[in-house]
Amino acid sequence: MNSSLAYLAYPVIVSNHRQATAFRKKLDLGHYLSHQNRLQTAKPTVDTKPPVAHTHLILKLSKLQWEQKRIDQIEYENRQLCEKIASAHRGPAKVDCWNSYFSKSLNREMRNRELMRITLENQAILRRLDDRKTHYDRRASEIDWQNSRRYIRNTTRYLLSQDE
Repeated sequence: MNSSLAYLAYPVIVSNHRQATAFRKKLDLGHYLSHQNRLQTAKPTVDTKPPVAHTHLILKLSKLQWEQKRIDQIEYENRQLCEKIASAHRGPAKVDCWNSYFSKSLNREMRNRELMRITLENQAILRRLDDRKTHYDRRASEIDWQNSRRYIRNTTRYLLSQDE
């Protein structure tokens, strides 16, 4: 009975034209009201509600507790440092950074001689590498490259189509 012509399925019992149109209007109003009622009570097929907010994900108590412990630790260390600074200002001047021991190596000369020997060997190897002539013929490679480029140009200029 949802279509607009549904009231034609009812037999017309009234005799004159005005009674028939009044009956049609009454049927139409009934259909309209039932349609409006169905629209009001209809549930959406897509859930448009916001997601459920979980408080344990928003308010992270363990993180807050960890931060509080960290702040307490920093405050404790700051207090310790302040006490040390205050005691240093109150007491007599003291120097506590004396370097009384200077290390002396017994084989420093031996290591220096070894370093000099390695440096001289490296310089000799570098000189020998610089004196060597290359076996690479640059001109022949250039000509070969130009030939290969010419072959590629010649073969790709007149390609046949796939359907021939």
